[in-house]
Formats: sequence, structure tokens, C-alpha cells
Amino acid sequence: MTVTTAPDPSKVASPPSEEARELAETIRTHHRAVNSEKALLLEHIARFDEEDLAEHFGAVSTASWLARELNYATTTAYEYVQVGTALRRFTLIGEAFAKGELDYTTVRLLTKYLTEENQSHLLALATTLCRSELMAALAGAEKTEKRDPTEPYLRFRTREDGMLKGEFLLPAVAGQEFVAALKVAELAASGKSAESAAGEDDGEEEEACPATMEAPPRPRTKMSAEDILRLPSRFGPPLKDQLYDAFITMIGMVRTNPASPLRAPGAHVNIICTEDGRVWMPQNPQAPSSVIRGFVANAVARGHLLDGDGLNLYVGRQQRLATDAQVAALLAVWGHQCAMPGCTHSRFIQIHHIRDWAAGGETNVSNLIPLCSSCHSKVTHGLAHIHITSGQIEFQFIDGSRYVTQNRCLPARVPGGDGAGYDPTDLTFA
Repeated sequence: MTVTTAPDPSKVASPPSEEARELAETIRTHHRAVNSEKALLLEHIARFDEEDLAEHFGAVSTASWLARELNYATTTAYEYVQVGTALRRFTLIGEAFAKGELDYTTVRLLTKYLTEENQSHLLALATTLCRSELMAALAGAEKTEKRDPTEPYLRFRTREDGMLKGEFLLPAVAGQEFVAALKVAELAASGKSAESAAGEDDGEEEEACPATMEAPPRPRTKMSAEDILRLPSRFGPPLKDQLYDAFITMIGMVRTNPASPLRAPGAHVNIICTEDGRVWMPQNPQAPSSVIRGFVANAVARGHLLDGDGLNLYVGRQQRLATDAQVAALLAVWGHQCAMPGCTHSRFIQIHHIRDWAAGGETNVSNLIPLCSSCHSKVTHGLAHIHITSGQIEFQFIDGSRYVTQNRCLPARVPGGDGAGYDPTDLTFA
């Protein structure tokens, strides 16, 4: 027998009021308007990119211009260019987005699967299904982008907490060399050499690994069961639970035997300390000071103390090229990347004289700035200008936008820097 009870009137939801309905419709209206405006934005970004207009504004790409001018994250800037370009190709999706019928997250999802043949079908799914159901409908569908790369690569990124996250794909031989290097590091971390390991000792005392120990350990007369179980063998790959320790040891072994370390700034760990006690790594500014302080006393690192006026090294007119110490100091101050606002290139760095050497400029840190080869070329060809006024370094682009940095702090955009009063034949500003 089935027993039913009447619902409790106090717990039955009442229909929405007229005011609630109006509020919901207002949200829907703004939602459609935002999507329409974003569709228009991406349309213009795609056109900007197709016509290669970035170089006319002193930028190497549309994405780098967006990052500089609109403060987009680099990944967001590249994504907008990619999605905008796709929408110009797949017009049905683009038109629905412009009408506000699709939101950006849905459009971005669809671009991974779109082809000329399936865009009508995907549009129908996207406009009739909720997000979770759309994801289920796309499950197992083949993406137009490559899902599993076949070419070797290694990439990493710095998380918001300062930790480094990466992945790689190595060719077979290089992969085995990597595993072999980890095996060497595993044995080194345990104080064993490749010639001797657990149960395979020749009776001679092993040296402590200089990459991981500051002093040889005291001779041990007793071994615990845990010691015996954790001793590595000379044979087979590194144990899974020891891979991390082996990897860190391998890093230490490489850094204690560097090749030409002075001429390889990218192989240095730089730590910046200021007079007020702040500590940070220019290559990894997200890492908290509390983490770095414990590293300073023990690590192989370059320390830079910045006073209130910034770092200064002088050689005057004695030589044209920057010294190794100047290069190291400049890169540390500018975060090991190009100093041009909006540029994040950290390779192919060149040292630029703000006041040209041929015009009497001195090879002093105060007159030097690191630029990537692309940005250096822009300065050379007049697409961007850099000069010093009252201790401030000013950047001026051909479109008139201006950025200023005091004591080599982060360049800040000058409000109203729209080019008014700027004469490209005279490097002064009205």
C-alpha cells in the first residue's frame, strides 16, 4: 500500500515575483550584450592580426600588443587571436556568438572540434543543450587540434604559488639517456657510485656526493631494516619513490660542474634582496620570500643587493661591450627578460646603450638596458624610442603610447599617452 502525504505549504516555493522576473531578464539581456560585444572584439582582433598591424605599433605580434596595451595575460592574448581567427572562418558560430546566442566559454570549446562539415550540427547542440550535456555530447569526438603530439618537446610553467610544473616528450635514445642520468643521480644521492651499491659493495668506503652533501657523513656501524630496503641497486631504472630525489640531485650535479657559467646567465639562480628586507627571484617572482630565505644560505646563487637608487656598475668609455658582471646585474634587475613593456622574451637578449655609444654613451649600467633582438631592432629602426629623463627611463612607441620606469621598477603606462605632443623627429615629450 502506498501512502502519500500532502506537501507542506510552508515549504513549497512560490512563483517568482514580477520584480524577480525583471531581474532575471535583465541578467539575460546583459549576458547577450556582453557576448555580442566580445564577438565584436574578437572580430577586430582577428582583423588586426590578419593585416599584420602589430608591427606598426612597435609589437612583434598581435598577442604581444594586446598584452602590452590591454594588460591581457599572454595566454589569454594568444587565445583571443586564435578564437577570433576561427570565428572568421566558421561564420555560423561567429554569427550566433555576435547575436548573443552563445557565450565565450562555449565558443572556445567548440573551436576545438569545428570543421566546415560539422559546424551546423555543433551549433544546434550548443544552442539546445546545457553545458554538462554539451560536454557529454562531445565526449569521444575527434578534436581538430592534435591531441597527442608526436614531435619531442619540453615545456614548463610557473604556477601562482611559485612552483614549477612541466611535461616533456623525448625520443627513444634521449629518453634512455635521461633515465640513465636519473640512475646515476639516484646512486649519487645515496652516497653510492655506479660501481658499488646495496649488497654489491667491494668493501671500500665511498666518498660523499659533493652535489648533495656539504661534508662526508660519519661512518655508520649499524644499519636499520629501512636502510637495507631503501638501498638502490646498480641495476634497473630508479625507484618510483626516489625519482624526485634523483632529479633534484641531477640538477645539483649539473650546476656544480657548469660550462662557462659566467657567460651563461640563464644557468644562474639570481636572488634580489632590498634594503627593506624583501627577497625575490627575478626568474620566478611568484615564489614567496619565506621560501627563498632558506635557500639563500645554502644554494649556489648570485646575490644582488639593490639600494634606493638601483644597481650601478661603471666602466665609462673604456669599452663598448657590457661586462659579464653588468650583464648578470642587468638581467637580474629586469627579471631575466626583455625590458620593453609588454615583451616577455627571455632569449636572444642583447644589451642596448640607451644613449648610443657612437653618440658618446657610456657603458654603465645606468645607460644599459636588456632588449630581445626583435625589440632592439625596433629601437634601431625608429619604431620605439628609449631615453632617460630626470632619472626615469621612458619608452615611447610609434603609436604614441608611453611607459615610464623609475629606478628600473616595472614600467608603468603614462595616462593619456596617445601621442599628443609627440614629435618623432625630436625624442622629447610635450
